[in-house]
Amino acid sequence: MNQQNNDVLSAIQPSTSNVLFAEDNLIKRFLEDVEKGGLVGEKDNAAAVFLCALSARLPRPLNLTVNGESSSGKNYLLSSATAFIPPEHKKSTSGLTSKALMYAKEDEFQHKAIIIAEYEGVAKADYAIRTMQSEQVIEWDFVDCGKGIQKKTNKVKGPAAFLQATTRPVLHVENETRLLFVSVDESADQTTAILKRQAKMAVEGAVPVSEETTNYWHEYLRSLEPMPIFIPYAETLVGHFPCDRVRSRRDFPKLLGLIEASAFLHENKRERKDNAVVAAPEDYFVAKRLFENSYATGPDSKLKELLAAAESLHAKDVFRISDLVEKTGWGKSKVYAVVQRAEELGCIAETDIRGFYRFIRNSAIPPLELPDRIM
Repeated sequence: MNQQNNDVLSAIQPSTSNVLFAEDNLIKRFLEDVEKGGLVGEKDNAAAVFLCALSARLPRPLNLTVNGESSSGKNYLLSSATAFIPPEHKKSTSGLTSKALMYAKEDEFQHKAIIIAEYEGVAKADYAIRTMQSEQVIEWDFVDCGKGIQKKTNKVKGPAAFLQATTRPVLHVENETRLLFVSVDESADQTTAILKRQAKMAVEGAVPVSEETTNYWHEYLRSLEPMPIFIPYAETLVGHFPCDRVRSRRDFPKLLGLIEASAFLHENKRERKDNAVVAAPEDYFVAKRLFENSYATGPDSKLKELLAAAESLHAKDVFRISDLVEKTGWGKSKVYAVVQRAEELGCIAETDIRGFYRFIRNSAIPPLELPDRIM
């Protein structure tokens, strides 16, 4: 066997010294390692980003949006968590034109985590991204005039996991139902903690994630073998979802997807049945925590908060955007964006006097009550 073949085999075969193969709780280990690399707090958000990126290798990947104000650390969170994903399993981009996905190579995006620096850079590609997320393939018919007029078809295979950052509190409704949401911590305590870490790094020198650590993770993740994942307790979770809400048809698979991603990560420690990995209760508890965090911080939570502020102003009969800015503590652009969503839902309405609004009704957003125990 020549040296080139030896190099290929050594890259594929896991090292016997890789400590990750002995770990029972790889989420806990990941959070320890990402913190050592400089990430402050954001543990649930980092775990959600990591599992969504990892899910790109599964048949039904997850998609995620990180929301936060400018300078809040959205992209740092994305880059810190996805640094543990092997380079060949991810693709970063600052933007996509409306037809960039249509003309991509057939396998350019297949089973990759697509990390988007800012939603604004891909807004024009919304339709193509939604198609890839739902259909897991894009087939694009176009006319090639290079050698006469010819009809051609370009096929771009998925699936892929899309992870993006945005300052927008709400997105297109069609996008939102396909996404998990996480919001970065913008509290004063978090800012203080970040400044202290920055000061420490200035004194001691920057401490990025060590090459040895990332190599361990890359080696371990490359060794994982995608296979069917069996969730024995899936049916018991159905009754705990708000089934009077149509979007639950897309929300429920997100919870299952987080369970699958956790089971996939721990496949070396999970039971096997008929050539499938059996998800353990531990995978549910990880997924429950992350899904509840997403459910509580997504666009619905922003709408709920704004409507509570609007209802409290109801005694004044009418109110202005400035009143909502004062009540919520948000910036004007954020208030305007959520007000537009509230108007679309018929929850508030502009009066005959331009710039003045009236509260109409609250939005019935059912609570999520996932079980603390599963059989």
